[in-house]
Amino acid sequence: MTTCTLDSQRHIHLYNDHNTNPTTSEKSKTLAFFGAGGDCAGYCLANSLKAGYTCRALARAPSKLLDSLKKKGVPQATIDTNLTIIQGDVKNLDNVKSTLHTASGLPVEVIISGIGGTPNFQVSLTQPLGMTEPNICNSAGSTILRAASEPHLQHTEHSKPLLVNISTTGIPAPGAPWDVPCALSPLYRWGLHVPHEDKAKLEEKLREEVRLSSCGIKGYVNIKPSLLFDGESKGLQAVKQGVDEKPAIGNSIHRQDVGLFIFEHFVKGEVVDEWINKSLTITY
Repeated sequence: MTTCTLDSQRHIHLYNDHNTNPTTSEKSKTLAFFGAGGDCAGYCLANSLKAGYTCRALARAPSKLLDSLKKKGVPQATIDTNLTIIQGDVKNLDNVKSTLHTASGLPVEVIISGIGGTPNFQVSLTQPLGMTEPNICNSAGSTILRAASEPHLQHTEHSKPLLVNISTTGIPAPGAPWDVPCALSPLYRWGLHVPHEDKAKLEEKLREEVRLSSCGIKGYVNIKPSLLFDGESKGLQAVKQGVDEKPAIGNSIHRQDVGLFIFEHFVKGEVVDEWINKSLTITY
């Protein structure tokens, strides 16, 4: 019988009574997801679960995350076997620590963060698009970094997790070229300035954090998709990628392919060393 329990720490443990031991098809890598209710991180989580990876996800509303995963084709049995949902808030340090802390006492291998705020239109010529939580990315990222550096998660440099941060084009690193097509530049510089400013602050924090000896992650990679749309996957072969110094420039990309790209390159595959502590632009 498949069961789902909610303990006093607001963890939802999903497991199968008849099969508590890992099977040969399950992967040993453990992943932590934040913001998986959004489709970029959500599709990565769905792909990871279907491939047999052990996943932990923080969610304010677990039922919404479960519904989203089922709509993405993840079978209930797979969810029961491979997913633990921690109910809570990404700005709560204890909730985040619980998400990063595996049953074995070791930190997760990869952290995937798709945290983002909800945009709202406002009466302003200079800032037409605001955010319901203007500092959510920076605040959430700071909490994740703090939780990762807690003493109970400090092990060898080799066992520290890699942080994959889903960001955006339009906020190139200092000294890097502009990564948005000319036709879309007014939209990015004017309409999307406020939400992107929050993401830029987090990127700056990550650059500073990895220089510290107390840093709890072994590195980060900023994934910077071009303008996001819903739609069917075009496949990994349709996705162009570029680094800070030579960004891939394009108009748009589907959220499903952002999730696929992250899964293939940062979960299933070996991470390219040259990408660590850098940004990757991805587009069609």
